[in-house]
Amino acid sequence: MDSDVLGKRAFSLIEASLVLAIVAILLAIALYSAKGIRQTYLAERITKEIDSIAVASTRYYSEKGAWPALLSDLRATGYLASGSGSLNPFGNSYVITGGSQTVLVSTLLPKGLITAKSMGSEVVIVNQGNNDLVSITKLVETTTWNLKYEKKYIYHQ
Repeated sequence: MDSDVLGKRAFSLIEASLVLAIVAILLAIALYSAKGIRQTYLAERITKEIDSIAVASTRYYSEKGAWPALLSDLRATGYLASGSGSLNPFGNSYVITGGSQTVLVSTLLPKGLITAKSMGSEVVIVNQGNNDLVSITKLVETTTWNLKYEKKYIYHQ
Protein backbone atom coordinates (compact mmCIF):
# COMPACT_ATOMS: atom_id res chain seq x y z
CA MET A 1 0.00 0.00 0.00
CA ASP A 2 2.83 2.41 0.74
CA SER A 3 4.28 1.67 -2.67
CA ASP A 4 1.05 2.91 -4.34
CA VAL A 5 1.24 6.23 -2.53
CA LEU A 6 4.89 6.74 -3.39
CA GLY A 7 4.33 5.72 -6.99
CA LYS A 8 1.79 8.48 -7.71
CA ARG A 9 3.24 11.62 -9.25
CA ALA A 10 1.95 15.01 -7.93
CA PHE A 11 2.90 18.65 -8.46
CA SER A 12 5.74 19.88 -6.34
CA LEU A 13 5.43 23.03 -4.28
CA ILE A 14 7.72 24.89 -6.72
CA GLU A 15 5.62 23.94 -9.74
CA ALA A 16 2.37 24.98 -8.07
CA SER A 17 3.80 28.32 -6.93
CA LEU A 18 5.22 28.96 -10.42
CA VAL A 19 1.78 28.40 -11.99
CA LEU A 20 0.14 30.70 -9.43
CA ALA A 21 2.73 33.42 -10.09
CA ILE A 22 2.13 33.24 -13.86
CA VAL A 23 -1.65 33.40 -13.37
CA ALA A 24 -1.25 36.40 -11.02
CA ILE A 25 0.91 38.26 -13.56
CA LEU A 26 -1.56 37.60 -16.39
CA LEU A 27 -4.45 38.73 -14.20
CA ALA A 28 -2.63 41.95 -13.27
CA ILE A 29 -1.95 42.70 -16.95
CA ALA A 30 -5.60 42.08 -17.85
CA LEU A 31 -6.90 44.31 -15.05
CA TYR A 32 -4.47 47.10 -15.96
CA SER A 33 -5.50 47.08 -19.61
CA ALA A 34 -9.20 46.87 -18.68
CA LYS A 35 -8.79 50.00 -16.53
CA GLY A 36 -7.28 51.89 -19.49
CA ILE A 37 -10.05 50.73 -21.82
CA ARG A 38 -12.70 51.75 -19.27
CA GLN A 39 -11.17 55.21 -18.81
CA THR A 40 -10.98 55.73 -22.59
CA TYR A 41 -14.64 54.72 -22.90
CA LEU A 42 -15.59 57.17 -20.13
CA ALA A 43 -13.64 59.96 -21.83
CA GLU A 44 -15.46 59.34 -25.11
CA ARG A 45 -18.79 59.26 -23.27
CA ILE A 46 -17.95 62.58 -21.63
CA THR A 47 -17.24 64.23 -25.00
CA LYS A 48 -20.63 63.01 -26.24
CA GLU A 49 -22.24 64.44 -23.08
CA ILE A 50 -20.46 67.77 -23.64
CA ASP A 51 -21.77 67.82 -27.20
CA SER A 52 -25.35 67.10 -26.10
CA ILE A 53 -25.10 69.80 -23.41
CA ALA A 54 -23.88 72.27 -26.06
CA VAL A 55 -26.74 71.37 -28.41
CA ALA A 56 -29.27 71.66 -25.56
CA SER A 57 -27.78 75.04 -24.61
CA THR A 58 -28.16 76.39 -28.14
CA ARG A 59 -31.79 75.26 -28.25
CA TYR A 60 -32.34 76.90 -24.85
CA TYR A 61 -30.80 80.14 -26.15
CA SER A 62 -32.89 80.03 -29.34
CA GLU A 63 -36.11 79.79 -27.35
CA LYS A 64 -35.31 81.81 -24.20
CA GLY A 65 -32.89 84.42 -25.54
CA ALA A 66 -30.32 83.79 -22.79
CA TRP A 67 -27.71 81.14 -22.08
CA PRO A 68 -28.33 78.65 -19.27
CA ALA A 69 -26.22 79.36 -16.20
CA LEU A 70 -26.24 75.80 -14.90
CA LEU A 71 -27.14 72.32 -16.06
CA SER A 72 -30.12 72.45 -13.71
CA ASP A 73 -31.61 75.17 -15.96
CA LEU A 74 -31.49 72.75 -18.88
CA ARG A 75 -32.99 69.93 -16.80
CA ALA A 76 -35.81 72.08 -15.40
CA THR A 77 -36.94 73.12 -18.87
CA GLY A 78 -36.66 69.63 -20.36
CA TYR A 79 -33.71 70.23 -22.68
CA LEU A 80 -31.62 67.68 -20.78
CA ALA A 81 -32.65 64.40 -19.16
CA SER A 82 -33.48 64.76 -15.49
CA GLY A 83 -31.19 61.83 -14.58
CA SER A 84 -28.05 63.41 -15.99
CA GLY A 85 -25.49 64.44 -13.41
CA SER A 86 -23.69 67.73 -12.90
CA LEU A 87 -20.35 65.93 -12.54
CA ASN A 88 -18.54 63.80 -15.08
CA PRO A 89 -17.50 60.24 -14.07
CA PHE A 90 -14.10 61.57 -12.94
CA GLY A 91 -15.75 63.97 -10.46
CA ASN A 92 -15.30 67.24 -12.36
CA SER A 93 -18.16 69.60 -13.16
CA TYR A 94 -19.39 70.71 -16.57
CA VAL A 95 -19.07 74.45 -17.27
CA ILE A 96 -21.32 76.37 -19.69
CA THR A 97 -19.94 79.68 -21.03
CA GLY A 98 -22.18 81.65 -23.38
CA GLY A 99 -20.94 84.21 -25.87
CA SER A 100 -22.79 86.42 -28.32
CA GLN A 101 -23.63 83.63 -30.80
CA THR A 102 -21.67 80.66 -29.43
CA VAL A 103 -21.65 78.46 -26.38
CA LEU A 104 -18.60 76.73 -24.89
CA VAL A 105 -19.10 73.64 -22.74
CA SER A 106 -16.06 72.27 -20.97
CA THR A 107 -14.90 69.87 -18.26
CA LEU A 108 -11.67 68.42 -16.90
CA LEU A 109 -10.40 64.90 -17.67
CA PRO A 110 -7.30 63.07 -16.45
CA LYS A 111 -4.31 63.94 -18.63
CA GLY A 112 -3.77 61.98 -21.82
CA LEU A 113 -7.04 60.03 -22.04
CA ILE A 114 -8.08 61.58 -25.33
CA THR A 115 -6.37 63.54 -28.05
CA ALA A 116 -7.77 66.05 -30.49
CA LYS A 117 -6.72 63.71 -33.28
CA SER A 118 -8.92 60.92 -31.92
CA MET A 119 -11.96 63.10 -31.22
CA GLY A 120 -12.18 65.34 -34.29
CA SER A 121 -11.89 69.05 -34.93
CA GLU A 122 -14.86 70.13 -32.77
CA VAL A 123 -13.11 69.10 -29.55
CA VAL A 124 -10.44 71.40 -28.10
CA ILE A 125 -8.04 69.95 -25.54
CA VAL A 126 -5.84 72.20 -23.39
CA ASN A 127 -3.26 70.74 -21.00
CA GLN A 128 -3.64 72.02 -17.43
CA GLY A 129 -1.09 70.21 -15.28
CA ASN A 130 -2.39 66.76 -14.36
CA ASN A 131 -5.66 67.34 -16.22
CA ASP A 132 -6.81 68.20 -19.72
CA LEU A 133 -9.52 70.81 -20.26
CA VAL A 134 -11.83 69.38 -22.91
CA SER A 135 -14.29 71.79 -24.56
CA ILE A 136 -16.72 71.99 -27.46
CA THR A 137 -18.01 75.22 -29.03
CA LYS A 138 -21.37 75.35 -30.84
CA LEU A 139 -23.00 78.14 -32.83
CA VAL A 140 -26.57 79.18 -32.19
CA GLU A 141 -28.99 77.43 -34.51
CA THR A 142 -30.88 79.92 -36.63
CA THR A 143 -34.39 79.51 -37.92
CA THR A 144 -33.83 81.60 -41.07
CA TRP A 145 -33.36 79.27 -43.98
CA ASN A 146 -32.34 81.46 -46.98
CA LEU A 147 -33.56 78.92 -49.52
CA LYS A 148 -33.70 79.74 -53.20
CA TYR A 149 -35.99 77.91 -55.58
CA GLU A 150 -37.63 78.30 -58.94
CA LYS A 151 -41.30 77.96 -59.61
CA LYS A 152 -42.05 75.77 -62.54
CA TYR A 153 -45.48 75.69 -64.05
CA ILE A 154 -46.82 72.53 -65.51
CA TYR A 155 -49.38 72.91 -68.22
CA HIS A 156 -51.63 70.07 -69.25
CA GLN A 157 -52.19 69.62 -72.96
